[in-house]
Amino acid sequence: MKRLLNTLLVLISLGLCVVSIVQWQREARLRGHIVDLVKRLEAENALRVEAERKVREYEKEIARLTELRAEVEAKLVEVSLEYNDLSNDSVARGITIAVYMRELMQVQSGLQATQLAFGKGAEAIKEHNATVSGQNSAIEKQNELLKRLARERDAAIEKLNARTREFNEVVEKYNKLSKER
Repeated sequence: MKRLLNTLLVLISLGLCVVSIVQWQREARLRGHIVDLVKRLEAENALRVEAERKVREYEKEIARLTELRAEVEAKLVEVSLEYNDLSNDSVARGITIAVYMRELMQVQSGLQATQLAFGKGAEAIKEHNATVSGQNSAIEKQNELLKRLARERDAAIEKLNARTREFNEVVEKYNKLSKER
């Protein structure tokens, strides 16, 4: 009977050993699963932190682009106003040029009429020459004024073209930034 009890005791001990081994393996698997879950949690936290950082960067970029857009719109308004002023000035100068041309033509027709009237004598021609000299100086003054007005108009147009190029560059930059976003 003692042998039976010893055998039974050995069998029970072996059974307990098997149960311990099975539990140990199960615990090892669970610990491995917990370690895996912790790693995944850390990875997700890192991704969340990175996403939050990117959100802050994007918010800053959006604010910068909004400010840039406001500047571009302000420049557009400024350039438009300047363009309107220059256009009005150009039209006014064109009208002035037309008035001077009409006066020039009247002076020339008056000159021809005077030459015919004073064609009879040398004395009359001398008087006429004095009149013509005065008219010529007036014509020269008007021509100089016309040339100066044309130069000013050309300078204003060059200035407008430069502003327009700047505005186009700003718009291209804005469009490029908008596309990147």
